[in-house]
Amino acid sequence: MNLMLSRRCVLRMGAGTLMADMLAGCTLTRAGKVTTITLNVAEVTDYGNAILSFASTAISLSFVTAAMGPANVALASTVIAALKEALDAFKTAAGSSTSVSYDSTSIHTAFDSILSDIEQINTLVIAVITGMASDLSGTVVSEAKTAANAASTLISLLKAMVDMTTRRMAVGTTLPAQEAIGRITVFVATHGA
Repeated sequence: MNLMLSRRCVLRMGAGTLMADMLAGCTLTRAGKVTTITLNVAEVTDYGNAILSFASTAISLSFVTAAMGPANVALASTVIAALKEALDAFKTAAGSSTSVSYDSTSIHTAFDSILSDIEQINTLVIAVITGMASDLSGTVVSEAKTAANAASTLISLLKAMVDMTTRRMAVGTTLPAQEAIGRITVFVATHGA
């Protein structure tokens, strides 16, 4: 009973953060040959933090670390630390702005670092979890796969913010961003350290 209560509390506390999902992730404007992409700071940080929380929790689960192997777990830990630094750099570059121009050098560099790190998390952690054999069953495995699909959705949304020409497919089931963050929040609240 307490676990359900804590899940509900976590979801309620995250409701303000989840409201950012209703805002446009980015805008694209063109003036002649100049294209400007404006990023929603709240969405970038919310999606990035959710992916960061998911990956940190996932690599703490024994069946995930066994499937990844020690070398990939160590690499994933390094990538998770790099993602945290990239998110911090993005927040610092954005300051108190609610939206920023991707064309700004500091924002461009920080956001590209986020994209690089989440792509590695996608390869190292998410693909391993979603590709686990169906004979691995149980609630924790099922919850990890659900959270991995949610993280994959957020990765696709982050990539799409600056790649307006190509629709990127998620590794797993595509969800609305708000639902994806909610699923990761529950997974982290249940299985986090």
